[in-house]
Amino acid sequence: MIQLNEVEASLGLFAEGIAGRYFHLKPSSEFASRRLQVAQDSAAMTNDTLYLPEVLETGERSAYRVLVMQQLGVREFGTLRFSIAVARERIAALADPPVEPGIRVADFELMFRHFEHPGAVAALFDLFEGARIDANVLHHYPGMTKHFADYHAVLLEAQPPRAVDTFSALVDTSRCYLRGAPRTSLDAMDTSGSLSEAIELLDRMRSPGADVYDAAAAAIQVYERCSWLLPQWIENEPLAKPVDSPVNWLQREARLTDWKEELTDMDGMILSVEMLQDESVDALQSDNAGDGDIREEAIDLRSLIDERDMLARRIDMERSAIRDALGENRSGTRSYRYDEWDYLSHRYLPRWCRLFEERLAPAEEADLGALKKVVETHRHPVQRQLEYIKPLAFQRTYRVADGDELDFNALIQARQDVRAGKTPDDRVYSRRERVHRDVCAAFLVDLSASTDDPIEPLAPLPTTSSGDKIPNMRDPFSDDDVYSPDYDPQEEPRRRIIDVQRESVLVMSAALEQLGDSYGIYGFSGYGRDCVEFFIAKEPNEPFTQRTLAAIAGMKPKRSTRMGPAIRHATTKLLSSGNALKVLLIISDGFPQDSDYGPERGEHEYGVQDTAKALSEAHEKGIETFCVTVDRSGNDYLKRMCQESRYMVIEEIEDLPEALSKVYQALTG
Repeated sequence: MIQLNEVEASLGLFAEGIAGRYFHLKPSSEFASRRLQVAQDSAAMTNDTLYLPEVLETGERSAYRVLVMQQLGVREFGTLRFSIAVARERIAALADPPVEPGIRVADFELMFRHFEHPGAVAALFDLFEGARIDANVLHHYPGMTKHFADYHAVLLEAQPPRAVDTFSALVDTSRCYLRGAPRTSLDAMDTSGSLSEAIELLDRMRSPGADVYDAAAAAIQVYERCSWLLPQWIENEPLAKPVDSPVNWLQREARLTDWKEELTDMDGMILSVEMLQDESVDALQSDNAGDGDIREEAIDLRSLIDERDMLARRIDMERSAIRDALGENRSGTRSYRYDEWDYLSHRYLPRWCRLFEERLAPAEEADLGALKKVVETHRHPVQRQLEYIKPLAFQRTYRVADGDELDFNALIQARQDVRAGKTPDDRVYSRRERVHRDVCAAFLVDLSASTDDPIEPLAPLPTTSSGDKIPNMRDPFSDDDVYSPDYDPQEEPRRRIIDVQRESVLVMSAALEQLGDSYGIYGFSGYGRDCVEFFIAKEPNEPFTQRTLAAIAGMKPKRSTRMGPAIRHATTKLLSSGNALKVLLIISDGFPQDSDYGPERGEHEYGVQDTAKALSEAHEKGIETFCVTVDRSGNDYLKRMCQESRYMVIEEIEDLPEALSKVYQALTG
């Protein structure tokens, strides 16, 4: 028995190497959609994720590779490029289209609706298209031959062939042939007379030139020949109707590309008509308009614009439906799995959390000038605090007058100078000096929804002697003070927690930039253990640019605060930096909490203990950690998460230099 979490990391690299792009790997049980379902023991693919069985009852890990290749083959070998228009041109049985539904459906479903029993056609198409995909995989990737053979042998043993006396038996026994069952034994089990033709068509699917339309034609041919088997199947089989699958929605997504191209063509046509009309008006208004050859165009520009707008709305609706069926598209991110500490049972939950890493989108409308002003105001005092750190790395300096070793190159040069009659240089030593800093810092910023709160709470409304609030006489139905005489619409908005955090990390990074230290800037949020979000504003090996500033400005309040996975991921990044001193600074506004951070919602101790464990793990790996919070009640839980010398509670950015003094005093011992 092989579990997916045992091979997920290597399998992800395998899939990326084959597809040329990254796919998230998840158990099929995690597939969640209101529109369709995926069986837990089957594999499926969406636009950004490969769903695989959580457990395979086979001793060969390569079976997961087979499932991955079969799913990737759907994209690579033309299944999603199926078009009902082309199918109707190539397959005579599809020439007369039925009444199409008013709602948008996949082209596959449109093909199935040509027939009385669409579920039967769908089952046969899945059989023949699967055979074609497998054949293409083995042709282009011959190294998979042994893996396919081993996996098919396991499946054949689990589901051996049976007498072909029903439609279901015909489909299942045909699959047994694909899995290696000898044809002679299968022919002896065929009581329907349909299996031989199905096997011959399956062999055709293995030819290099077969495409998705050949698979469709084969499915329709077998359907028409074995229609006499269908009544019993329709009566007894619960899957008589076609089951909606992710492939249908992926095909609909692929068709969106054609619609977008059509929309672009219509935009160009509208622009051309508008330019032509403008030229016509200019020509008619000129003095020699009568000499021109201008004629009125019979194009209704208004109708063309309406048609374009209708297509744009159709694209938006289709994109929304696909997102609802397949989930949010995270194809631009990478995901990682991390353990979580369960303090109640005193054990780790292996690979419990899934963390998505993505780039912070730069803020387009942010006031970058205001942020630059903050940097100029606070950078110098912060930089003076940072300069107290002594360099940690040694570098050998050559050609010095006094040192701990001889510089042989300098000695050789001096000897040559003596022979040449020149005065030799007496700087023939080398010594080790601490000449540069070797620090890598990671700033991890809490982007939870609570960071949207103002630093200073709103002042309470005045009350009467009886304790009741004085009503707002301008608007007795409103509880706010927008209409009060003291309200000033020009007053600057209240500073929020996120503003302090954003400015703090910006000032610290600017100071480190002047000192030449390596540093990364990250944010974290998320909702639930399967969706921890880790945002990148700057990596340690990247220069600080205008885009970095815009990315920091793009730090916005998001969702919950699951600190443990974020700390573990930042620790992994720091360990890969190779620097001597590795520093992790966590800037937060409150205690760790999430929807399922613990056995019960709202239970805080579980998150605190997991965060404390993550900080302890980082410390054991040689990383200096420090927590900075703007939560005035932070002492209540921080002292349970880390040592007193490893955290600081600040209330305003002006307190930052003093806070950094304590931070680096702890880091330098």
